[in-house]
Order: sequence, then structure tokens, then C-alpha cells
Amino acid sequence: MLRGLARRKALGLGVGFVALVLVDVFQLYIPRLIKFAVDDLTLGRADAQRLMTIGAGIVGLALAMVLMRLIWRPLLMGFSREVERRLRGELFEHLQSMHVGYLDDHPPGELMARATNDLNNIRMATGIGLVAAVDGAFMGLAAIGFMLYISPLLALLAILPMPAIVILTRQQSRRFHTRFSKVQEAFSAMTEQVREVISGVRLIKTYALADSEERRLEVSARGYLKQNLSLARVMALFFPLMVFFTNLSLAVVLGAGGPLAVFGQITPGDFVAFTAYLGMLTWPMMALGWVVSLLQRARASLERVSQVLEASPAVQDPARPARLPQKPELGVEVRELTYRYPGAASDTLSRVSLKAPAGQLTAVVGPIGSGKSTLLRLLGRLYEPPGGAVFVEGTDVLELAQEDLRSHVVQVPQEAFLFSATLAHNLALGDPSADEARLWAALEAAELAQEVRELPQGLETELGERAHTLSGGQRQRLCLARALLLDPAVLVLDDPLSAVDTGTETRILANLARLRAGRTTLVVSHRLGSVAFARHIYVLDQGLLVEEGDHASLMALQGLYHDLFAEQAILAELEEG
Repeated sequence: MLRGLARRKALGLGVGFVALVLVDVFQLYIPRLIKFAVDDLTLGRADAQRLMTIGAGIVGLALAMVLMRLIWRPLLMGFSREVERRLRGELFEHLQSMHVGYLDDHPPGELMARATNDLNNIRMATGIGLVAAVDGAFMGLAAIGFMLYISPLLALLAILPMPAIVILTRQQSRRFHTRFSKVQEAFSAMTEQVREVISGVRLIKTYALADSEERRLEVSARGYLKQNLSLARVMALFFPLMVFFTNLSLAVVLGAGGPLAVFGQITPGDFVAFTAYLGMLTWPMMALGWVVSLLQRARASLERVSQVLEASPAVQDPARPARLPQKPELGVEVRELTYRYPGAASDTLSRVSLKAPAGQLTAVVGPIGSGKSTLLRLLGRLYEPPGGAVFVEGTDVLELAQEDLRSHVVQVPQEAFLFSATLAHNLALGDPSADEARLWAALEAAELAQEVRELPQGLETELGERAHTLSGGQRQRLCLARALLLDPAVLVLDDPLSAVDTGTETRILANLARLRAGRTTLVVSHRLGSVAFARHIYVLDQGLLVEEGDHASLMALQGLYHDLFAEQAILAELEEG
């Protein structure tokens, strides 16, 4: 990506580097003007007009340097900002395409650190780091050239300590990289911990965990501090040694160059110019250490970002996706589905077969951990099912583009997730063009319209972080209304009304039966009484399909469904009592 962007920005980069080099050329010529002024003053041939001319030349060069800096800064620094922008966009887009399992294995705080701190390190290296490298290299070589021109002997003496700088840089480069990697890893861990604490602040306050979380964060912060101090110790040795060797060169020049000027082997002006060029050489030597630091930091960060960008999603679209029919007729079918999560010791689902025909409400029930949610994840290809096992409208889901599948099969998950925006924005998330009448109709179907009318700003009410202004049941009903607004061919409900009272849930399911006539609806619920009217009910237990039929036939079997229904009926009576 960096090379491709550099090729596209080649003209701007070329102009920027030319302007950068011209700044150095103008700066390098200033000591020559100073040399002429010093020599004229020493020899007694200076006059006001000549000194004014030299002064005007220095001012002119300074103004030219300002102009060139105004040219190269937006071109070269702007390139680094473009690199950061494109990498961030590419990283975000790639994360959106990754399967759920990858995101489960990589905490949000870690990914946030890669999308912020690591990208900032890359921007620094491709911006000021690249500028310092080119500027330092040209300035250093040119300064050495002028020094050789003035006095080869003095120049040789001045650059004697330079090989020590090169050796030191090579030795410390690997240590920089290792420590920068550990610093970034520690930063990612600390970021994730802070994110968890902020997200779970209500739980922390409820259980009075503030002190323990503070201590846990202190341990994490101390780990981050430890890694930074380890890096700082390397840098604390590196940069002072760079300064020492540079000043050692200055001491050699003063000791050897002074006598040369006294005995007339070089003019006083040449000696002043030589020390000025040696001073200019200080910046490239310092820049060398700084650039190495930036490059090693960026290298570690680029490796971390590349790990994300190079990770292939386990769920991918086929080369030639199949098309779903405009008029749905077959609904959903699962055939002999067996699935085991990566790294799991046993199958979560084993040879499960079921049908949710078009125009019917079908239910899947069973104890917690029976595999119901896994079944729905495979249906939406949040995890990749085996081939020939899950079909939508008679087509294997593996043959469908993910976007087409998920627009045809809309799922309402068990967890009600809402953005910190207005209620209307969250409701119309899947169809921003929906008019207000459709929004209210969806809220009516979810038995939420009256409660929304009672809110201070109605549809324009700001929900806040994690929609804290709504109750758990209201959040679930809003998510259901969001799905109903789309009127999908297949609606899948993963126990989306668990926080809603039984009476409201019964009315909502009755609304669904009325509104979705001719459409496919698949409901997963722990409340068996709420789905007793379903045309067909499938009962899962420990990943196996153990019973199926309508409510009456399942009760007659006196099996698991009967036991669960009876147990829930007794609990309901106790709650009412």
C-alpha cells in the first residue's frame, strides 16, 4: 500500500524533496558568505557596502529557505497524513470483513491501539522521519564535502569519530525494535483494560469494585511503565553517546584547526566556515539516532498492523455468488448439520435437521447451552458452516454473498446493541430513507410506540452511551422494531424479548403472526409458553435435535419439552403468587 501510494504521489513527493534539498543548499551557502565577511574584516579590506551586500545575501537565502519550507512541508508531511488516513480506512474496512471468531479472539482495546498508537508511529516515520533521513543524509554529505574542500586534513580528523556512531547505531537498532514491540503490546493490554472498565462502569459501581479495578489497572500501567523504562535506558545510552562523538569532533577541530589558522595554512574565514559546517554535521548525526528510533518504532507498529491486514476472514464470498429469488418460497432448511467451534473438544451441534418454511412461524427451544444460538450464527454465516448443511431458499448459504444473505435473513440477536445516537437513528439504521409513518408502524408492532411518545423528544431522543436512557426491555423492543422496519423475507429472533414481561411478549408475537403472514419467521426462545402457538417447534438438547412437532404433540410425548413447559408454568405461578 505504501509503495502504491508513493507512486501515485510521485510528482508531489518529487517537488517536496527538491524543495527540501534546496533549503539545505541555501543553508550550506551561508557559511561561505560568513567566510568572506570574516576574511575581509581580518585583512582590513571590508567596507560598509560589501558587508551590507553579504548581509543582504544572508537575508535573501533565509527568505528563500522560508519559501522552500512552505512548499515541502504540506507535500511531504501531507503524504504521511494520507498514509495514516488510508491505513486507518483499510484497517477499519478489513476489520468489518473479518469473521466474528477473529474479533472474539482480539479484544477491542488491542485493535483500538493498533488503529491509533501504531498508525501514529507509522505516520511519524513516513513524515518527519523520512524528511529527517533525507535532510540529514544530504546535509551531512554536503557538509563533509565543504569541509574537505576547505581542509582535507582537518576534515579527516573531524570525521574520525564517525565510524563509532555507525557501529553504535547498528548495535542498538535490534534492541530498539524488540523494546518498541514490547511497549506496543503493553499499551494494547492497558487500553483494553481501560475500555473494559469504562464499558462496565455500572457493574463496577454496583459491586463496589472501584478499588480492586484501580489496583488491577495499576499493575497493567506499571507493566507499561516498565517496558517504557527499558526502552528509555537504551535511548538514554544511545543519544548521549551520539552527542559525545559529535562534540569530540568539535574538540579535535578546535585543537588542530586553531594552529592551522594561526600559521596561515587556512584563513580565519575558512576556520569559522569549517566550524559552522561541523556544527551543521551535528544535526545529521543527531538525526541518525532519532530516525533509527522512529523507523524501529514504525517497523514494530507496521508489523502489528500488517498482522491484522494479512489475516484472512474465515467467512468469504464465493467467486460467483448465487442469486436469491425475488419472491421467497422455500424459507430456511438445515440438513444434518454438525459443527464444532475451533479448539473445542466436542461438537456443539450434531446432525441437526430442521425446516422453517415460508409463510410460517417456526420455533427452536431447548435448555441453555443446547446449541440454539450457534445454529443461528451459522445460518447468518457469522461462523462458517460446513457445505451442504444450511440452505436459504434452496441455496447453500456458502454460495451466497454475505451481504445478500444478511439482507434476506435479518437476525435480532439476544444482546440489544444500540448506538449512542438518537432513537430515530437507531431505529432506521438498516433503512435511513424510511419515513416517519413507517418508523411509528414498526414501533407499534414492537409495542413501544406509546413509550416513545412519552419521551421528552420522542423519536429525536438521544439515547446516550449504550442507550442507558432506556430500560432493558425497551432496548430489546427497539432492536426488534429496527428489524421489522426492513420487513425481511426471513426474520430470525434469538430470544430478543427475554427482558420483556410475558404479557407484552405475547402481544408482540401476535403482532408478528399478523404482520409477517407469507414471510418466514424463526424464533428462538427460552419461554416455551410464548412460542406454543408456533406451527412447528424443534427441541434441542446438548447439540442434538431430540423432539419436534406442534405444542400439543410435544406435550403428548411427555419428553423434554413437556418437562420444560411444566417447570416454567410452575415458576410463573410462583411469581404471580
